[in-house]
Formats: sequence, C-alpha cells, structure tokens
Amino acid sequence: MQCTLYIPYLIPLRELADTVWRALNVPQLKMLLARGEYVFNPETEATALLCNIFGIARQQDSPLAPMLARNHGLAGGSGYWLCATPIHLEPRRNALVLADPATLEITVAESSALATTLADHLRDENVTLHAPQPGQWFLHSDVLPVMTTSSLDAVTGQDVRGFLPQGPDSLRWHRILTEIQMLLHAHPVNETREISGRAAVNSVWLWAGGTLPPHSAAPYTIVWSNDDVACALAHHTGGRIEPAPARIMPNTLNEGSHFFSTQLLVAPMRQGNLQAWSAAVTAIDHDWFHPLLKALKTRRLNKLTIITSNDAGTHELTIRPRDLMKFWRQNKYLQ
Repeated sequence: MQCTLYIPYLIPLRELADTVWRALNVPQLKMLLARGEYVFNPETEATALLCNIFGIARQQDSPLAPMLARNHGLAGGSGYWLCATPIHLEPRRNALVLADPATLEITVAESSALATTLADHLRDENVTLHAPQPGQWFLHSDVLPVMTTSSLDAVTGQDVRGFLPQGPDSLRWHRILTEIQMLLHAHPVNETREISGRAAVNSVWLWAGGTLPPHSAAPYTIVWSNDDVACALAHHTGGRIEPAPARIMPNTLNEGSHFFSTQLLVAPMRQGNLQAWSAAVTAIDHDWFHPLLKALKTRRLNKLTIITSNDAGTHELTIRPRDLMKFWRQNKYLQ
C-alpha cells in the first residue's frame, strides 16, 4: 500500500528554519523528512504540480478551469473555460499586489449583483460569465484564445503586473480586464463594502484556462481531500473521493494507493501568522504523520510520498520502510 500527501507550506523557507522549524515539536515529521529521498524543484506553481500528479497534460495552461466548472455543476465539457476568481488588488509603492482572495468573504448577494453586471457587459464579447460560488467565477468562450495565464496560487501576494496574460490574444483580454475593473470600481456593492471597511472586489484573476482534457486512469484508489482542486482532478480521473480525515486511522489505510491533501497551512503562512502555522503543523504531525510513521515501521505502508511547496519551490520526499534505518541521512534544506 502506498500513500501520497500534498500539504502546501509544510516546509518553511530557509530563512525561517532557525527561528521556527527548530522550535517545532514535530518528531514524526522531522524523522520522515530526514530519512526520505529528497528532491527539490524551483517550480512553485501548485496548479501545474497537481495536474502533473493526476496525469493531466498541460495545454496552453494547466487546464483546471473546465474540470472545476464541471464540479460546480456547469457544462464544462464544451468550449474554452477560464477561472475568473474575484480578487482585491492593493496598490502599494510601485506595485499592485493581489491580496489573498480568501480574505474577501464575498456574500452570495454581493457575488450575484457583481456577476450580473459583468455578465451583461461580457455578452457583447461573446464571453459568458458564470458565478456558481461567491469566491469562484468562470468565463466561457466558444473560441479558444491563444494565450497563457499565471495561476492564482503563484500570484497571490505578488505584484500582478508581471503575471498578466501573454500571447497573441492577450491584448484583447487585457482590455476586457480593464473594462471589468472599471465596472467593479463604480459598482454599488463595492461602495457599500468600502463604507463598512471591507476591501473592494476590484478585479478578477484569469487563470487555468483550457478545454476539458481527455479522461485518464485514476492514479489513486481514494483521494482524501476537502480541496476543490484536488477533488475536481480526482473526479475527472474517476477516483473515489472522501473528505480529508481529522486523523488518519489504521482502518483508513486499506489496500491500494491513497492521496491525502490539506490546505490548512496556506492561510497562516501567507498571512505571516507563524504561531497559527506552528500549531497547525503540530496537529498534522500528531494526527497524520504519527499513524503514517507507525504504518511504515510495521510495513503496512510500503511507500510514503510527501509533496509540499513554498515560495522557493517544490519539495518531494519518498520514504520506504528501509529508509527509517538510514540514520545518517539529513535533510540539508532544513539544516
């Protein structure tokens, strides 16, 4: 039996290793990271990483949008789809920074009003806007544009000006984005939000565009996740989906291959709340890594793969039962 874990921000940046990592009481995780076969990749784009894990080939972008759209009840099987996530762009000195979309907390009524205004405008562009969830909108076009986009994960917290769509058709979409921003700026919903001290929904981020990819064989027997992206990929590949468990129990690990993911560490690290991040890592060590280490020691588990990413890149570790005896190994990244 094999397990793969995807936990973004499980490993801190090097500059935090001394101040944060060494103080953590996470013995199971530290042993696994020390004993595993370690590979570092400077690629940080989570969308591409997850699509690769599930065997979804890249088109112009990693084509997550049509799979997510279908999981939200839309007819994602035809035409070209783009994620159009509502966002707040924060002006800073010589920068225009994309704030964490999770902090916007858009209501259903706000989403409906904003989306209706944008949908009416985009109709003249032969583009349809769908808003199945307040925090996740989609654009649909029968015509496939020639352009690439940057994933929301890669751009959050960054100056967006270096990440706008690129390619022969990008200028049209830059114009559409500008018009969307103008409509949002003058919208009564945003006037009300700003009066109450809430950040305005002043743009959308276009990413993960593509057409629905062909079905491929499920790489995992069961996917344990509450994350929309992982669940959309699992659904597309035909895998069984279960909610991520609070604790991995022995009877959870049946025969086959299992994929576990959690986004629990993303918000604390992006918000710089190291105390909350440390508490969450400690809980994961007890509830996930303690039973997994035990399963490795008893050879109930014959391979554990841990995949994580931070702003420096992607970290992948593979641990087999025999590796637990290799006491001379050390994870140099965290030294």
